[in-house]
Amino acid sequence: MKIFCSACGQTSVVPQDHPFHAGFSSRGFLYCDSSSAILEFDPYNPRYTAIVGDKHPWSLNSNEKESVENALKPCDTGGKFRFGVLPRCPICNETLPDLLPDEFHFVEIGKVIDADKEDVWL
Repeated sequence: MKIFCSACGQTSVVPQDHPFHAGFSSRGFLYCDSSSAILEFDPYNPRYTAIVGDKHPWSLNSNEKESVENALKPCDTGGKFRFGVLPRCPICNETLPDLLPDEFHFVEIGKVIDADKEDVWL
């Protein structure tokens, strides 16, 4: 998949054919608010379910989303992983507002952090 950034005029290539759908792929995701990193997790991850119970990430209310966000370690750039943050260009770091069709799709542009395998929870 080719991603064009209107801010810097550069094109990035990511190793997927199209945006992934969180529900179909059964993945929760949060983008970093200061880099192109994305944190992904299984909605049955015990650390995640200890916070919000048996709820899929796309069905959380704002308080539940905030609880999950506050339970995560900062991104290695010092930013925070947040629901609703737009993906960022891996070249210039500007947001890519027109990349995804809706809040249920995601693209693995930058560093992919697997919260099921890495120590990301506080």
